[in-house]
Amino acid sequence: MLILPNIFMIFTESTTLFTRIINVILPLGLFWMALTLKDKPGKMFWWLFWFIFVNAFQIVLLYLFGESPIAVDMFLNVVTTNFTEADELLIQLYPAVIFVVVIYVTGMVLAVMSIRNRKTLHFAFRHNQRIVGAAIAFIGLILLGINYFINPRFAIQDDIFPINGTYNFLLSFPRYFHSARYPATSREFTHNASDTRPDSIPEIYILVVGETTKADNMSLYGYSRPTTPRLDALRDSSQLLVFTDAITMSNTTHKSVPMILTAAASQNSFDSLYHQKGLINAFYEAGYATVYLSNQRRNGSFIDYLGSEAEDVEFIKDSVPMTANILDIELVKLLKSQLDIHSGHKLLVVMHCYGSHFDYRDRCPESMVKFKPIDYPSAMASQRNKLVNAYDNTIYYTDYMVSQIINTVEQCNIPAVMLYTSDHGEDIYDDSRGRFLHASPIPTYYHLRVPYVIWASPQWRELHGDKWNTLASHTTQSISTGMVTFHTLLDLAGISANLFKQEDALGNTAFKPSQRLYINDHNEFRTLDNCGLKAIDIEQFKKHNIKYP
Repeated sequence: MLILPNIFMIFTESTTLFTRIINVILPLGLFWMALTLKDKPGKMFWWLFWFIFVNAFQIVLLYLFGESPIAVDMFLNVVTTNFTEADELLIQLYPAVIFVVVIYVTGMVLAVMSIRNRKTLHFAFRHNQRIVGAAIAFIGLILLGINYFINPRFAIQDDIFPINGTYNFLLSFPRYFHSARYPATSREFTHNASDTRPDSIPEIYILVVGETTKADNMSLYGYSRPTTPRLDALRDSSQLLVFTDAITMSNTTHKSVPMILTAAASQNSFDSLYHQKGLINAFYEAGYATVYLSNQRRNGSFIDYLGSEAEDVEFIKDSVPMTANILDIELVKLLKSQLDIHSGHKLLVVMHCYGSHFDYRDRCPESMVKFKPIDYPSAMASQRNKLVNAYDNTIYYTDYMVSQIINTVEQCNIPAVMLYTSDHGEDIYDDSRGRFLHASPIPTYYHLRVPYVIWASPQWRELHGDKWNTLASHTTQSISTGMVTFHTLLDLAGISANLFKQEDALGNTAFKPSQRLYINDHNEFRTLDNCGLKAIDIEQFKKHNIKYP
């Protein structure tokens, strides 16, 4: 029972075969020795309860993602994922959950029986078994030393389970507390932002951050199904610019969105987030009214703090039951109200949607369901067609929601810009790996490619035609959403700030595509060819003409 995940990982991990062999031999020897320390092995089984917990967690994640040890982000998700998300996910993971319950609850029952049993293991038996365990562990240690010599990428804290799971658990504590202290550590920060257009008429800037939206499932990006008819029409009438080669820098919301809302990515330092404020604060310093509207629940993450820098903040799920399902169109209603309140003023609105987050069937109203059937009993590979139907309906609804935002802003008849992108994409059993959802320690192509579109009102295009033309000239450039969004919006609004970089602003003639980086589980920036992508992912990059690496 204690070594079961290690056996599974022989077949799931992409480390060298030598490393996977060590990943079985060394823990096997250590556990073997540990179980001889008491005359009743059930006692030691309970003393090793941490490893039982980690094992169960690991098996569930292997079922979900197909590879990789428990990540720091997985532990953080335990305290930042709301009840509704967890409930939706666990229902779909019931085979793995049942498996670990049967295995490890059985183990705990047997351990209790061992403790209550009057019989004990003879000292000679324990002594002999301890020698066997020590011998196995010694062989594992020798192989470990050899592996360090022959494999420069090997690290015990990364590649040997449950050492890596425990190490990541310990890392999650400072990560969580550093995030919790963000209001204090960033309090004295200032962008020294100023508006270089102080005498211009009021302008509106809207940043819409989607959730789990794959560009590949949008007809806007060549998908065979008509999932984005309204945005397609805007593109065809030259009112919408579509950036065809955009990827996210993380497959997790709690990392990708802070990258979008700050300048941290262009500084190549995720940890700089702890000490600086974001886009909303920069606009506020420049004299803009600022609004943050969210259809996500608060979870104590950076997103909450960065959003709360706005003057008007509305988390629309604050006042509803945990199980309530609120559609993104409610954000548009709030937007209309905010536009009325701030009429005649320069305004920035950031909208964080719930988009295409699983369970897909709950993200689109029945009246707008276009692709059927969607009656999947659970999220299994055999149900892929129905899952894709339901997912495509969420894209169709997002198309409607974004078009409603544009229509609402357009009615103000003043210069306005809307930028829409998504935090990350999604696996929906897209290839032979059979992967589902996102947020795994190892990303896939389907996590990374996201939409990135910019709309501007006729008044804004007339007033800032040079900027619009420059934006249009960069639509085929390779961009990372976390690298360019902060700088692009400041540049379009004519705001100067300490952290502004014109070479990262899409509307600036000085723009230059940056090296594409991915933020791994340890908050390290890695190039695309060093973040775990497989050959099957690289094929997709080439197929869709997306720059790699």
